[in-house]
Amino acid sequence: MAKKASQFIFRKDYEKWLLKQGVKSVGAYCPQDKYKCNGKDYLYLDLIGVFAIENDRLYVNALFEEWKAEIDEKNNLKTTLNRLSYLQKYRQFVETIVYGKKRLSKEDNAILNGIRNALSSVRISINNSQNPKVDGMDSLIEYIKEEKFVKLAIESSYFFSPDLVAERFEEIKEYICQQKVVDPAFKDKEVKYLPARYTSKEDPTNAADGVHECDQTVGIVYFKLPNASQRLCVIYQEGARGKNKECGENTCGGGNGNTRVCQLIKDRTGYDLGTTTNKKHFRNFIISHIWGHAIDPRYFTNLWNIVIVPAWANHLLDKDEKGTLASTFKATIQKIITELYDFNNFGWASIQMTPPSYNNKEVISGRYQINIIEQKSGNAPLGKIWKKPVSI
Repeated sequence: MAKKASQFIFRKDYEKWLLKQGVKSVGAYCPQDKYKCNGKDYLYLDLIGVFAIENDRLYVNALFEEWKAEIDEKNNLKTTLNRLSYLQKYRQFVETIVYGKKRLSKEDNAILNGIRNALSSVRISINNSQNPKVDGMDSLIEYIKEEKFVKLAIESSYFFSPDLVAERFEEIKEYICQQKVVDPAFKDKEVKYLPARYTSKEDPTNAADGVHECDQTVGIVYFKLPNASQRLCVIYQEGARGKNKECGENTCGGGNGNTRVCQLIKDRTGYDLGTTTNKKHFRNFIISHIWGHAIDPRYFTNLWNIVIVPAWANHLLDKDEKGTLASTFKATIQKIITELYDFNNFGWASIQMTPPSYNNKEVISGRYQINIIEQKSGNAPLGKIWKKPVSI
């Protein structure tokens, strides 16, 4: 049952709460966006309020997600950001005021009773459109707006200098083009082949456009680019996580996480990320492959794909989603990387790749102060770390 623009459940409580939060134009924070179900329109503000009274958190969260997706789809960037801020305020209000509320005004009771009978059909509608869920990030986002979270996460991360990134790109290009056996980054360590993270449990589609081929006679997994006349890359074989029967029970591939990435970073910058806790230069940080594809040798140790991310934000980058905090964070950090390193200057064709892409619709524009790690020079034990502004 659609409501007039002047009424929705808890409107008086919400307006009082907004004033206490320092909001002067409270009317703007009461959008009349509607959820359609079985030919009827219901205010999101009403449905969310009623489900919160019922302590039905899954459906409260699901409605907020439906509302957010609708805002993203229908509005331009400026309008979207404004309306999402209104949504976020109502989410804070619901979390702090509505859950567990027992005493309702006469007007609110009337709205509640008018909607209660429709809740079962709304539940069915939501179940058909998505899987209702609880998001562990919700409690944080209640207090930090999405754009502030993304900015904090990115400005707390550490990127590698454009010179370091370009140098490593050229090494990988040289290896592929000249069909070398030893990765130039690891000559001193006698590490053969171009490293990648691989086990038989990995999804081969994560190798982007390359193909894995297992040589059962020697127990090694090769990586072949589709247009190559022969195998150009070989996945380095280091302590595998398990046996691969296709390789005659030999240890195919490598399974020691980011060992080779840590060695590369230490060699170029001096910073130790792979040693014991007391010796690590970065604590509570995680090496993140921003575009993933860690089982593709062109991605695994290419420094444009690697950022040192705070542990509290890193897990969001492992998600493949749309219209969520995770997808916004990932798209924004990917956009920053493309600007920071100027992808147009790389010879992507030389390693049989197209430039990695991102979802520009989810990028949060702004000016970011990025931490840059330089290559160590001379006898300096560590590379310099400095701030670089990047506008996107």
